[in-house]
Amino acid sequence: MHTLHNADPRHLGPYRMLARLGETESGVRLLGRRVGAGPTVEVTLVRAALADDQRLRARLRRDVAASRAAAGRWVRPVEEAELDASAPWVAYPYVPAVPLAEAVRAAPRGFAEDDVRVLGAALAEALERVHAAGMVHGGISADAVLVAGDGPRLTGFHHARLPRQGARGGREAGGRENGRGEAAGGADAYDSDTGRFAGPAPFLSPEQARGRAPVPASDVFSLGAVLAYAASGRPPFGDDAPPQVLYRIAAEPPALGHLSDSLARILTGCLEKDPAGRPEAAALRAAFGGPDPAAPPPPPRLPSAVVARLAREAARALVLEEPGAAPAPAAEAPPGARDEPAAEDEAFPDGDVFTAPTRGEGRNRAYPVADPSPSRTTATSRRAVLTTAAAGAAGLLAGGAAVAGWVAGRGGLSALTDPGSARRPATSPAPRPPSGTAPPARWRFDLTDATSVPPLVWRGKLAIITNTQEAVALDLRTGRPSWRRDDLGTDATPEPISRELALVTTNGRLVAFNARDGHQRWVESKYSGTGLTFDKMLFVDADGRHAYFTATGTATGTATGSGSSNGSGGSKPPTYVVAYDTRTRRERWRSRLPAAYGDDIGAFPTRRSLVGLGYPGDEVELISLRLSDGRQEWRRRFDGVSAGDKVGISASRGLLYAARGATLRAVDIDSGSQRWSLDINSYATTKSPLGHPVIRQGPGGKGDVLYVSDGTKLVYAVDPDRGTELWRSALPDDTVWKATPALSVTDSGRTVLAAAAAGVFALDARTGGVRWRFQESSGELLDEYQVYPARSSAVVAHGAAVFMLPVE
Repeated sequence: MHTLHNADPRHLGPYRMLARLGETESGVRLLGRRVGAGPTVEVTLVRAALADDQRLRARLRRDVAASRAAAGRWVRPVEEAELDASAPWVAYPYVPAVPLAEAVRAAPRGFAEDDVRVLGAALAEALERVHAAGMVHGGISADAVLVAGDGPRLTGFHHARLPRQGARGGREAGGRENGRGEAAGGADAYDSDTGRFAGPAPFLSPEQARGRAPVPASDVFSLGAVLAYAASGRPPFGDDAPPQVLYRIAAEPPALGHLSDSLARILTGCLEKDPAGRPEAAALRAAFGGPDPAAPPPPPRLPSAVVARLAREAARALVLEEPGAAPAPAAEAPPGARDEPAAEDEAFPDGDVFTAPTRGEGRNRAYPVADPSPSRTTATSRRAVLTTAAAGAAGLLAGGAAVAGWVAGRGGLSALTDPGSARRPATSPAPRPPSGTAPPARWRFDLTDATSVPPLVWRGKLAIITNTQEAVALDLRTGRPSWRRDDLGTDATPEPISRELALVTTNGRLVAFNARDGHQRWVESKYSGTGLTFDKMLFVDADGRHAYFTATGTATGTATGSGSSNGSGGSKPPTYVVAYDTRTRRERWRSRLPAAYGDDIGAFPTRRSLVGLGYPGDEVELISLRLSDGRQEWRRRFDGVSAGDKVGISASRGLLYAARGATLRAVDIDSGSQRWSLDINSYATTKSPLGHPVIRQGPGGKGDVLYVSDGTKLVYAVDPDRGTELWRSALPDDTVWKATPALSVTDSGRTVLAAAAAGVFALDARTGGVRWRFQESSGELLDEYQVYPARSSAVVAHGAAVFMLPVE
């Protein structure tokens, strides 16, 4: 379940769209809820690009007609449909479910025999209704069967053969065979629209494998193959190349030797080559011991991983915003807050925090952003199903009918499709999702290209996000663009310089623009002309008056300006640090860096100095330049700290932290002596290099904590003064991409956020316990998540998608 995309509709018919459930070849699946009081629905919406495909519309009409004709407790009914709309859509009652194929993958040895019989009885009952309505399903497979907490649902009726007008039910209406063994009408087993088989090859019947039309007995054969797959984890005729599978279906017996004799006998009857030898659906239901259709069904048992997923999906659906609720009001600045840029200690929360890039990685400074603190939508009775969900979630892993049992007494599974049916006392607290459930994103916005730099959060109202193609200002409350410009594209974060203006570097220019509307106020281009070439912004001071950036001169030499020369010339073009007055729009001073630095430098401010970190040769060096005139105060190198180390600096402590391999060290900046050393994963089975150390205020404001992670997805908390480990935490990881998670911490210090390809993880800063994971699976597998805390919230980027995520 994911946040809606920009192009997704917010309303369809009487339904308000809440989330995106997934995609198919021809459309998207959305979660919606009827405005006012009504059920939650799953909406299938045809893609706009395919809306004019008349064959697709015909398939959709066939699916809707068949679903309505065969509707029952094991056939998903159609709630509403607009088939003649410009973009056709169909709404079904929403029940958390997974395809049977996915459930079987969670139980690779197959379901227990009793559970196969429960599935078989329910699906045979569904076939009874299909065949009694004079239809043939024609496409039964492990993907056409959904598994919910109370049993299966038969779907995929777009291949169905509808009864001829005036025909009666049963085998006659479903497709009476002629003398050649072909169905009347001459249709074949291929989808006439796509030219492909009407279903996966392992579940086709022999007559379909030979290109003939399906009959009711064909559905029985396919159901037998599906149940054999559920019982063993493998289709009875194999799952290799379709030609070999189709040959076995037509000419060889099924592989059922591993099943019990009684179950094998039933399935052997279903898998007879001759359609006349297969049982009818009613007889099959009786053979499985299925109850009378009017009797309550037995509870199913499912693999614990499937039960857990269904529970998570139910939780996410039920905590989504109340339909029709008023949107949260625009955030206002807290009492006493100023419109001007923050003071120095606010602009840099730790007063001294700087994470230095490893050579070639580029700058990675910690940018502060202000939290919009939007009001949370008040939870109402529609979410009452989750009143005790946190306690019940643990029991969901017990197996079997856990999901159905979870909502028992709260409206049953109908509480999922019509949450208003659940009740709770008016005085009961707002419900919370089960432990481990990530908070739903407030919004999602899709950029034209991926972003890789922190956003500028402007006065708690706008997030100004940039990439090389564009700059977009998003309303923090709604995620809607306030303005969008393609002439401000850059791979740098804009910096505030006044009450209204922000400064950005783009195409070799300094551009000041109005943050409210994106309009350019002034442009400084001289650093993209002769003499100097603009490189990158280092930082802007706290009041926005001065911007500091690097610029490269010509190889023949350039005047050093008011600053002194800090290195010899040579053939390599000189690099300068430039102080630029944003009010007078004049250069204040220019200071030449040592020749070995090049433009590979990071910088952070202290109260009186600019401290730059460079990589001359294979070493790490700090250089201090006086802010008043750019003159060099000192240069220092450190024994044993090399350009390949991951470096962090605490100016208030006067310490440099260096991570090399599995070892983390603290070095005194003034003396160069080692303060402490910690071989942090010395006893780990698999060694993995550490990432950048990050120093932030600890939980409760009780001192600072140094956080670091490694490529095995371990996160460590370390005392920055003594070098003792406080805790370590292992992040769940289901990706092949082993990059080190990037760490950040909320302003309160209570939550550590770790971003990796596997998602964004929230950890308790006191214990290291993983609270939840946020993951949007629609991005590229190797895309790294990026997270930028904003007090109690965070802006999350994943590829070109941007989210606003409540964290605390």
